[in-house]
Order: sequence, then C-alpha cells, then structure tokens
Amino acid sequence: MKSRFLLYVFVLAALCSGKAGAQIEITLDMEPERDTILIGDQVALKVSVTVPKNELVVFPDFDKKLSEGIELIEAKKVDTLKSGDENFRRLERKYLITSFDEGNYHISKFPMLKISPSGVDTIYSSKGIVLTVVTVNLDENFQPYDIRGIRTYPSRWWLWITLIAVAALAIVGLAIYLIRKYRKPSASAKLKINPYLWATHELESLKNSSLAATRTKEYYSQLTDIVREYIDLQTGVSSMEKTSDEILAILPGTIFNSEELIVNIRDLFSIADLVKFAKYPASVFECETSWEEAHRFVIQSNNIANELKQSENEDSGNIGNPAV
Repeated sequence: MKSRFLLYVFVLAALCSGKAGAQIEITLDMEPERDTILIGDQVALKVSVTVPKNELVVFPDFDKKLSEGIELIEAKKVDTLKSGDENFRRLERKYLITSFDEGNYHISKFPMLKISPSGVDTIYSSKGIVLTVVTVNLDENFQPYDIRGIRTYPSRWWLWITLIAVAALAIVGLAIYLIRKYRKPSASAKLKINPYLWATHELESLKNSSLAATRTKEYYSQLTDIVREYIDLQTGVSSMEKTSDEILAILPGTIFNSEELIVNIRDLFSIADLVKFAKYPASVFECETSWEEAHRFVIQSNNIANELKQSENEDSGNIGNPAV
C-alpha cells in the first residue's frame, strides 16, 4: 500500500510539472540585433511565443504607435516555426518600428490574447527591452556656408549652330543621293539615251555574269527587264508594268510591226514566264538561246528604227527643197 501511494504521488507530481511547463512564454528581440538607432531609422521588433498545440493566441494589431514615442511602420504576417517539443508550436511576428524623438524607450509587458474554452485572457511578456534613439552629433565649431550664387558659363551658340548646319547638310546630301539612286529616269532623260547602245551594253554585262549557271530565275528577270526597257526607250510606250501578253499585243501598233520580231520575242517571254512563275529548270543552253533571241531582237528592231528615221529625214528634206 505504501509503494502504491508513492506511485500516485509521483504521477501527480509529473502531471503538475507538465502543466507548469505548458505555460505560454513570450520573448522579445530586435532584428537586426541592436538596441540603438538613429532618429528616423527603422528596426524590426521580433515577438516570439511558444504555446501548446491546443492553445490559441492572437498577436495584437497596433494602429500607428506601438507605445509612446515609438511609431509602427508595418506589421508583418505571423510565421509558424518548428519547436523542439512535438506538443508545442512556436509563433513569430515582426513589427517594423521607428522613432523621431531622442531618448530611451522601454518596451515591456508586451500584450497578447489567449483564447481558450474558458474565455479570453490577456497575457504579457515576462521580460522587456530598451530601445535607445540618438541623434547625429554635430561639430560645435561647424560654420554653415551661404548658398553659392548662380554661376554663368560662356555661351557656345556657335557650336550648336555648327552642329545643326553639319547635320542639315548631311541629311540633304543623303536625300540627293537616294533620289538619284532610286528615281526612274524622266522622259527627257530617256531621250538622251541611245536605246541600242544601252541595251547591248546591258546584255553583254548579263552574259558575262554567272547568273545563267547559278540563278536562272534572276537571270531571266534581268533579261526580260532589259528588253522591256529597250522597247520603252525606242517606242515611248511603258512596258515595265505590263505582262508578256500585253507587250506582244502593243508591238503591232509600234515601229516594231514585224512578224519576225514578234515571233522572236514571244519565244523569249514564254520560257521566261515558265522559269519565273512555274519554276521551270532552264538549262544553260536555253539561257544562252534566250540571250541570243534578245540580242537579235535588239539588233533587228534597231535597224528598223534607223530605216524609219532615215526615211523621215529624206521626206522632210524633199518637202523643204521642192524640185523645179
């Protein structure tokens, strides 16, 4: 009986010690770890509480001031941290605080609400901290200087005018270069060009290139463009924007009203259209044959144009000097 009584006493003592250890503990700390700040500086007050898992505590929400002289900037969210005991949990919250008055400020008895089935109680931290707020030490011998007057610098208007003039000249020069490079020759400029000499020169340049063996589509595009431009220079009829059929349709109404010329140029345009639009793989021999057709067209049509001009000159000479 005596041993059983001692066992009961031991169990009761263990339960009492367990209840005593279940008391809620609140600790206060600064982050970073310092207790002295300058006026207006900010520091985080870290509040930690260790509670049993079955207990509920609520951190306070302050309005603007944590206490007299200490202002609240921001209250962070509550974090749940691991505890060394599985039956307990640790909660932590940070309050970002500052002060604009010099002095020592005591933060003690930090309040917290404890909610249990029996009701709501207010518990306080057992220890507090002291926050020291100091000002910047000024040199007593410091003499403030007066505001400096407005400093004037020499005007450099000539430099800005020079830069603007150079930029304007560069823009004008670039515009003239682009206009001369990309604009099409006017009608008066075309009259000064010898169509035959121009066409034969362009045809020789194309023949000496390697396009016939490497890029047949580009070769035929340049070949037909030379013929089109030549027709434009000889007749004055714009043919660069016309299709092959449209060009063949207008030739009978020009000085090139020759069946041989029209048949010759029709064969050239036919194979060129196949290469450019139907991806026909023309051989080097076909490219050379097309070049010969274009060259023959230029020579024969130029002969026709010269004969017509010579006939017109003779007729005008007879009209000016009538026979007696």
